[in-house]
Amino acid sequence: MPSERLAQLHAMLADEPGDRFLRYAIALENKRNGNMEAAAADLESLLREDPKYIACYYQLAVILADLGRTAEAVEACKSGALQCLVTGDAKARAELLALHAQLLGED
Repeated sequence: MPSERLAQLHAMLADEPGDRFLRYAIALENKRNGNMEAAAADLESLLREDPKYIACYYQLAVILADLGRTAEAVEACKSGALQCLVTGDAKARAELLALHAQLLGED
């Protein structure tokens, strides 16, 4: 059952359908509610439209790992780390590379 917060976010998105942050927030709310498949699908959709939305990569990798989809989680880390080079986000890149190493058991 969707949370009240999720319903509010969907209502806000209906008013602002192009708002990427609202879509990201919906994905995180799905994650918080334990609807991991929906959260992963939300983030994957957002990244297809905007591959430079860096925050999505880490969250997507964590969710995929939680779902047992480790190979996809590793790929999300790699893709995100490459995008970080494009955007110049060294902090996010370091976080993604650390998660990548952890997923591979290299930490």
